[in-house]
Amino acid sequence: MIRSTNQEMNEYDLVREPHHIAKVWAAVERALPKYWDQFVKDGRQETPAARLAARFGGDASEKEAAVMARVFETATESYKKEAAKYRTFFDPDVIDEFYDDPNAFKDGLSRDVPVIANTLRQRHAELKKWQMHFRSARPNDLLGVFLRVLDFRAEWSKSHSTVQYNKHDSPDDFGLNPLDVDESMSMVNVVGMGIKSIMLFHLDPERLPPRGRYGLYGLYFLSGRDHFGLPSESSEFLMINDVHPASDGSLVMDQNYWYPYDVFSLYAFRIYRWIEARAKTAEVTIDRRIRYVYVERFFSAVCDQHAADLKTMRAHERFEIPA
Repeated sequence: MIRSTNQEMNEYDLVREPHHIAKVWAAVERALPKYWDQFVKDGRQETPAARLAARFGGDASEKEAAVMARVFETATESYKKEAAKYRTFFDPDVIDEFYDDPNAFKDGLSRDVPVIANTLRQRHAELKKWQMHFRSARPNDLLGVFLRVLDFRAEWSKSHSTVQYNKHDSPDDFGLNPLDVDESMSMVNVVGMGIKSIMLFHLDPERLPPRGRYGLYGLYFLSGRDHFGLPSESSEFLMINDVHPASDGSLVMDQNYWYPYDVFSLYAFRIYRWIEARAKTAEVTIDRRIRYVYVERFFSAVCDQHAADLKTMRAHERFEIPA
């Protein structure tokens, strides 16, 4: 989409239409085997046996099942370390203590919640505006936003059990639209769907995927970079920033930080189903309770396959704004 006109062409409604989703998914589904094969190839370890086989003939390369098991185990261990920080900070008993001390909540966000703390520590020019807005945000307002997100998740979980979730197959099934449209669960220029979804993912990796850089750029590449008939003739997974060009005048192709979370969840869930089927064929056991850890790892691999493209798209020196 185009930054200056993204609200004017009805494109956010169009990307929700069943016929549009069907076209996008058909393209993604066609591309998955190719990207998966490269994911497995890149994940193989170069063992001495494999080097000898390459030199003298034969095939001693690591099998798909072994690559999947090892790569996903590493991703899972990394996820668990990060998730522990979120779960400790957002534990209900801990949160209760912040009601009387919002300043401590903001300090804790800055220090103990990785998506906030890591971004505050970075010194890239592109992040200065977000850092300034965060530092000037009132602690009471920040506490209120996160409390409402946590309350939404608690209520949503009651009506979207894991059994029900496994049957979801349209954006409306997920019931996640309030996270996007309810202004009380956002803070302009500070807390957007990127930060919220990363937090929720670390609390519930079975039902709430992280809608961040890897996922949106990953879908852009998996969908063949097509616009699928959108009026702007641009990909729905990108936000082409014609409002703030790069220093050389080029238009930076950001991930679409306003992309509907429920539509994103549908594509992420379908990709998980595809990975699950692939794991079953390879006789690899994966844990549905952390399904989006696997999806996020695959998305990151897709992006790795397009590292050169992303440098150009991001105008080399730019980095993701988390909100």
